[in-house]
Amino acid sequence: MMRTVIVLLFCLTGSFARAQYFEGKVIYRNVVTSKTPGLSDSALAAMVGNEETYYIKGGFYESLTNGAGFSMQLYDHRNNRVYFKKPDVDTLYWLDAGKSSEKPISYETREEAETVLGKRCDALVVQTETGTTVFYYSRRYPIDAAMFQKHAYGGWAFYVSQTGCLPLKTVIDNDKFHLESTATEVLQLDLKAGFFDISPTLPQVRFK
Repeated sequence: MMRTVIVLLFCLTGSFARAQYFEGKVIYRNVVTSKTPGLSDSALAAMVGNEETYYIKGGFYESLTNGAGFSMQLYDHRNNRVYFKKPDVDTLYWLDAGKSSEKPISYETREEAETVLGKRCDALVVQTETGTTVFYYSRRYPIDAAMFQKHAYGGWAFYVSQTGCLPLKTVIDNDKFHLESTATEVLQLDLKAGFFDISPTLPQVRFK
């Protein structure tokens, strides 16, 4: 009954719904284990980073990590591109977020599967050809699913269409690695216009 009331309230007016979407910053702690021969846990952890700072507003998000791989990832819903940047490299790589290498084979929802930051979270369990991803989410942090409906990359459009919420914890398990990314802090912020703007001086190269 409560979920029906929440959905009804979100549908009352467009302006009301927009005002209720989460806008701000989430800090995640990453713990990763390698399953790849020749790649140690410590080497993989250094690539991924043990902390992620994630900003979101409307159809934009930006992820900053302390990893040696890609230190920044930014999504722009207007052109449906995901941008990446490597540490100490003045080049911005981008890819078409409408493309995905794998699709969900099956999925299920588990109610009150875990508690993160004192919030009871439901879980969306998604099975693909290569492994399983579990998203733990609280309806206290809704996001605008319509803004990400073309974001097939990483299975994001599917996840958001099923939950409409920001994940507080994500667990990825496949034959290459096991990753747990758990929120340690959530801050609601008023992110100013232009926060997600890309520097026009950065060269852009399509990621292959």
